[in-house]
Amino acid sequence: MQEEQDKKKSSRKKPQSFMGELFEWVKILLVAGIAAFILNNYVIANSTIPTGSMENTIMAGSRVFGSRLHYRFGQVERGDVAIFLYGYQCRNDHQIYRENDKGVCPYDGREDKRNQVIYYVKRVIGMPGDHVEVKKTGEVDAGMIKKLAVQSSSGKVPVGTVYINGKAITESYLPEPMIVDGNQFPEVDVTVPEGCYFMMGDNRNNSADARFWGENQFVKREKMLAKVYICYWPLNRAGFIH
Repeated sequence: MQEEQDKKKSSRKKPQSFMGELFEWVKILLVAGIAAFILNNYVIANSTIPTGSMENTIMAGSRVFGSRLHYRFGQVERGDVAIFLYGYQCRNDHQIYRENDKGVCPYDGREDKRNQVIYYVKRVIGMPGDHVEVKKTGEVDAGMIKKLAVQSSSGKVPVGTVYINGKAITESYLPEPMIVDGNQFPEVDVTVPEGCYFMMGDNRNNSADARFWGENQFVKREKMLAKVYICYWPLNRAGFIH
């Protein structure tokens, strides 16, 4: 009789134990979800680099982490590799368009908030108030250009240099000389408005950056999302970004 009573007590305890364990797992998952939400929206930014525009600093297909806190509490600096809001992809016709003051897709008038956000990763070249120039400064052998298929009857390719406030800057991160032919790769002469930045990719010969954005070629401070610090995937490319 006593043995049967013990079995009944044991069977009554199991459901309570199961519910308690389930509740603990729910709490863990809830806390983990909240922590992930806070990290992804207020602390770090996770981005995949779809093209070769930042080679060889960041190779196509790589994944990177950026610090949102750096730009929330700190300053944007020249030379930063940054994640920023470039524009949107319209959900009606899938056209990608540059972020603009009107807040709508220029093709069909659909509001930005109803479209998909597009983020870019580029390097900060021009700071607020800077006079930025991209000038043709010479020629190199066509064989020095590896990132783009070029044809040259003379065997030479026109290349150029970036000047900030009249002084040429050293860009050791460029994988090869920057083509500046005045046509496909234009010269630039602009002054960066206050509260804005002039962004360029490290792979200048294969980067859709501020040189090609037309009238809306600057990135406003509030659109600067995060400073990129680390490439974490693939593992053979993992490391700090400079």
